[in-house]
This record gives sequence, C-alpha cells and structure tokens, in this order.
Amino acid sequence: MRLQERVAIITGAASGIGRATAQRFAREGAAVVIADINRSGGRACAAEIMANGGNATFIETDVREAHDLRHMVEAAVETYGRLDILHNNAFWNAPGRAQDVTEEDWQRTLAVTLTAVWRGSKLAIPHLLKSPAGVILNTASVHSIVGLAGSAAYQAAKGGVLSLTRAMSLELAPRVRVIAILPGAIETPATKTVPPDAHAEFLSQVPMGRMGQPEEIASLAAFLASDEASYITGAGIVVDGGYTTW
Repeated sequence: MRLQERVAIITGAASGIGRATAQRFAREGAAVVIADINRSGGRACAAEIMANGGNATFIETDVREAHDLRHMVEAAVETYGRLDILHNNAFWNAPGRAQDVTEEDWQRTLAVTLTAVWRGSKLAIPHLLKSPAGVILNTASVHSIVGLAGSAAYQAAKGGVLSLTRAMSLELAPRVRVIAILPGAIETPATKTVPPDAHAEFLSQVPMGRMGQPEEIASLAAFLASDEASYITGAGIVVDGGYTTW
C-alpha cells in the first residue's frame, strides 16, 4: 500500500473529491483525518472508512476560522502522533461578475478557498517538516489557468492557490513537496446544481465527452502523496478531460 503508516488531513472531505480522496488514502494504508464543516457527512465518511477496515477520525472544521484549523492539526497529531500529508481541498464559490459580487461573498470565497490553504499549511508545516515524506496537496482548478466569466471571486481564489503552491514549493524544498491538482468538471454535489443547458454547453468543450469522477482525482492524489511521486513538487497538474487543450 502506497501510504502505509502515514497520517493525512483532508479538508472538505465530507463529500465530492475530498470524500473520494479520504477513502482512497485509507485503502492505501493512511490514517485519515476528515475535516469538514458538514458534521453528518464527515461522520458518515469516517464511519464508512472504519467499516471497511480503514482508520479515520472526523474533526468538525470551519476552515475560515484559525482556531478550527489549529485544532484540526493539533488533534491529528495528538491522535496519530505525526502528520505526513495535508490536502487542502475545501472550497466555496459564490457566483457573480466582478462588478456584481458582494463584499461578503468575495470575502467568504477567498477565506475558504485561498486563505485557509495558506493558514492550514502554515500550521501543518512544522509537523510536516518532521516527516520523512511530507506533502501538501492543494486542490486548485482549471480556472487557475483559464478564464471563467461570472465567478470572479472563485477565479481569483483558485489562481491564488496555484501561485501559493509554487511559492511554498520553493520555500519548503527539498523537505516537503507541494503540488496543486487542477480538476476540470468533476461530478460532485456542487456541480449537480449547474443548469442543464450550461452543463451541456460545457461538456461540448470537453474532448473526453463526459464529466470526471471524484475517484479519478483521488487516484492522482494518492500517487502524488506517495513516494512514487518523490521528484514532483511545485507543479500544477491538470485533470480535465482535455478541456484546456483547445
């Protein structure tokens, strides 16, 4: 198993990409801390992992709050004695053009999607530096590198995640690897709210002709967190069915 005896924190792990990644990490041998504001979903994810023979703990976490992130990291280390992997995956998206988005929605989107990545990493780094194989994985987006009209706050936040990944990778090499995953359209609870017409139009621009599955992102995350990816850092890896190759 790729992640045997390693300890991983995954934020936003109650559903979607985070949940699939938590389950995959557990199957790969990691002890997984499920961090999410969604209490019922987080507990269910941890219970499912445990029922399947894995090791997981749910920590209720609002990533906007510094004290919650501090508790998340401290609880992981207290429970498992170490920390090897931090996957900053939680996000928030408030749709709206730059001239229309409210101050509140702008601040919340950046707080969850970008500031929490910096703050969670800042708190985790002292522990990751003690690991022989410390890794930070950040869920960015294809919209870190290509335009997305109507979601100015999200676009700004995800662009920041990719830039922050590059900065931290240089600061922490060679002791901790830092990598961004850039998903395209992935079938999650969040994407199911997209109107059918918009959904069909987007899929027409995806050469693979379908949406991705959370498990496909989880497979990449498991590889990147493992020793098999030991020479990869500072990269932004696109998983989008060919969307950005047009």
